[in-house]
Amino acid sequence: MAPLATRSLAATATDFVALERRVQGRIGFFAIDTGSGRVMAHRADERFATASTFKILLAARVAQGVEAGRWGWNDAVPLRASERVPHSPAFDRLLPRGQATLAELVQGIVVESDNPCANVLLRHCCDSPSGLTAWLRQQGDAVTRLDRFETELNENAPGDPRDTSTPRAFARTLQHLLLGPGLKRANQARLWADLQASRTGLQRLRAGVPDASWRVIDKTGSGGRGAVNDVALVFPPGSRSPWVVVAFQSDSKASTDELSGVHAAAMRGLVRAWA
Repeated sequence: MAPLATRSLAATATDFVALERRVQGRIGFFAIDTGSGRVMAHRADERFATASTFKILLAARVAQGVEAGRWGWNDAVPLRASERVPHSPAFDRLLPRGQATLAELVQGIVVESDNPCANVLLRHCCDSPSGLTAWLRQQGDAVTRLDRFETELNENAPGDPRDTSTPRAFARTLQHLLLGPGLKRANQARLWADLQASRTGLQRLRAGVPDASWRVIDKTGSGGRGAVNDVALVFPPGSRSPWVVVAFQSDSKASTDELSGVHAAAMRGLVRAWA
């Protein structure tokens, strides 16, 4: 008889195939138990459009710049009406002042997934999307790339490597930045709080845990051609080590609600295998 961990992993892999058939799409999944080192993977090295999940990486880049003394959380950045693009809840509140602090802009992109706030930060802290890619290379991520600004980066054209990552690479980078040595604990705690405050993913990975004793903090992303994504830190009950979970989707014509349900189902499978 196969060991329990092997049987659970195989059963969950079968679940992924069934989920893909159900929505006629492609699912990329990678989870790391940071305590034991075990992983669960499905299409973990295939490229998927990241959509707005990149914003947590951008937030981490800003935080690392604060730690290096390049700028401060309370530094003011000018805002212009010409920078407005669709989905701008935070930007619209801040624009009448003509400026916003870096802390406010980061909250805007993580909590509300604000697009113009992300573009402002890309220009101010990275010079361009490719500047964020260069910074990711410095973090040891040779895969994840950002090539365009919002909202063009959400296109998800077939075979286009722009603005993509793999589940494995994205998860390892999240682990480095939010749980490992990539950021100081104070800034990790700041970003955790912003992720916790977000409500965009309530029907995705968060919906798949058994009860409120499980804590899930996440960043969603959505784009063209069925790009419905969620990346999360999962804290099981008790003193167990957190899990890093990355779930990307593409190529399905199913509704966003149906594809959000895929995230919840994938999380339920992970909990069955590991809890």
